[in-house]
Amino acid sequence: PKVSHVVGIDIIKQAAEEFAEDHPTLSLKDFQTDESCDATTSSSNSIFHGDDITIIVGDLFNLLQMESDERSKYVTLGSTVSTEYDGSTPYLFDSIYDRASMVAIDPSLRNDYATYMGDILRPGGVMLLVTIDRRKVANDAAKSDGPPFSIDESEVRQLYESQGWVDTVELLEEVDDLTTDDDKKRWEKKGVLELHELVFVIRKKTSESK
Repeated sequence: PKVSHVVGIDIIKQAAEEFAEDHPTLSLKDFQTDESCDATTSSSNSIFHGDDITIIVGDLFNLLQMESDERSKYVTLGSTVSTEYDGSTPYLFDSIYDRASMVAIDPSLRNDYATYMGDILRPGGVMLLVTIDRRKVANDAAKSDGPPFSIDESEVRQLYESQGWVDTVELLEEVDDLTTDDDKKRWEKKGVLELHELVFVIRKKTSESK
């Protein structure tokens, strides 16, 4: 199906600026909000929007903890969605792509994070989750160090299969992240001897039961 609008969020404004520069065809512009809003960081109050895309500079948890009608103000900014969405039903996403989010947050927040993903994903929706697995390490500290934090397949399954909204968890791909000498040397300094990138497809039930 055609994607009508993409919403991204990053706590670092420079990351949003570099993304905009690298993708000029998206026509992303920095929109400075008139007043501080909970979805953005107090230092920038920036939301980039362009052709069918919005990038919020701020804390993901601030956005996730909002009521749906409040969150919709930010995720539909500068989009045709804003004229179609009337706020009468919860604003939900068709799909979620987590490339460097769960591995960046404190491990104590993972369960809350997984619950929030279910709250913002529509029934039957799909989440693509990418994690790293510090599979072989020189010591315990290297295993628990981060970010990025290590999350192996058993941890992903334990976390998401216990969520009432989840239908299936599938390991789609596993890739060796240490394929060059430079990569090996860089991670060996951190005590990591084997590092793998894991890609999961997590599907939400068409009708939710918690």
